[in-house]
Amino acid sequence: MGNDAPSRRTALAALLSAALATGCSSGARSVASGGTATLRYFFWGDAGRAELINQCIEVFERDHRRIRIKTSFVGFDAYWQKVTTALAGGNPPDLLHVDYAWLRTFANHDLLADLAELTGAGKEIDASAVVPALRTAGLIQGRRVGVPLSRNSIALMYDARLYAEAGATPPDLKTGWETFVEQTARISKFTKGAQAGVDNPGQNYMGVEMWMMQHGKTAWTEAGQLGFTPDDLHGYLSFIERWRDAGGIAGARVILEAKPGAPVTARRAASMFEWDNQVGSRSEARGTRLKLTTPPTDTGTSGLYAKPGMLLSASGTTPYRSEAAQFINFMINDRRVAKILGTNIGMAPTTRQEGAASTDDPFVRLTQGYEKRIAGVAAATPPAPGVGGSTLNVRLERIAEKLGYGVISVDEAVDLYFDQAKVVLS
Repeated sequence: MGNDAPSRRTALAALLSAALATGCSSGARSVASGGTATLRYFFWGDAGRAELINQCIEVFERDHRRIRIKTSFVGFDAYWQKVTTALAGGNPPDLLHVDYAWLRTFANHDLLADLAELTGAGKEIDASAVVPALRTAGLIQGRRVGVPLSRNSIALMYDARLYAEAGATPPDLKTGWETFVEQTARISKFTKGAQAGVDNPGQNYMGVEMWMMQHGKTAWTEAGQLGFTPDDLHGYLSFIERWRDAGGIAGARVILEAKPGAPVTARRAASMFEWDNQVGSRSEARGTRLKLTTPPTDTGTSGLYAKPGMLLSASGTTPYRSEAAQFINFMINDRRVAKILGTNIGMAPTTRQEGAASTDDPFVRLTQGYEKRIAGVAAATPPAPGVGGSTLNVRLERIAEKLGYGVISVDEAVDLYFDQAKVVLS
């Protein structure tokens, strides 16, 4: 799992929340006298992603002579600061990428356009080809406030060579969690502690969410409240503590020393739970080609689901709602887009774009193969996190760190989490 510094995200959450409280003015702009609409488009990423997206825009503009798209991009953390500034200044972009964790927060402050009336047969957005498991992504209480641009799923990324050398077997959906505990402990013992069997899956929301879904719960409800109880979390964290005692997972100090990366990329762990489309970057950082497999399960339920890698939304104040919807439709349905983007932002969100990405890249093939294998066992996208969900995720990381260092007990960790949830979600 990713180990981004929680302090940065805490400050980011506070900054964005403050800006949202101010609201924003319409910033409406009229169509130019020549009849051309120019839409401002914000997204996060690096120069490589920007080049690919601009190539897509060139294709779109050739097909839509009266629509122009002007892009602006920065890195992920700086992106939210940029969006915050635009919102607070009453000058939001017409189009913007939204992370699933922030979708409900933006929607509940009426910052995103409801595109439901522009979606359907013969309308601007044709969502009929969206992968079935992804069709609820972007819906908040019946409002279509975002459209998934990509999808990915949780996978266990593992160093197959090290597993084999240690005599350990990677899990699949027929493997129970206790068996996986034994296998990861075997790796830790084989390496004499130099590499843990697996990164700690109890350190942030990804592991919690996967566990809850395996046990018939969701992390969040449709109303934006927590979908699990203190007893549910106690059961999971107690299991993580037993796993830690068995020696199979990376310790708190290892995780801290590996930041801003992860124990796997620092060669301090042999495997990690991560979004499948990250296998290329994680492999490159480790210097070893990692493989993908499913998590273990005790219930027969995978705990996997189709997650929108990012969503494309129109701002609630854009005067170009129809034009924005046409661009969104192009980005999710046109095969030329998939050929250009590959898996830079994740797997294709629609059946129309599936298979269009280049198969020359071994990691693209690996991710495509994994997605095909889990298609029959992955659940539909669960409800979006509640307002304040991103802040609560950061609090969970801090609580998990204290638990890992032995500063607090499982009982105290559960009480602290739900006490903070009451404050954050209120």
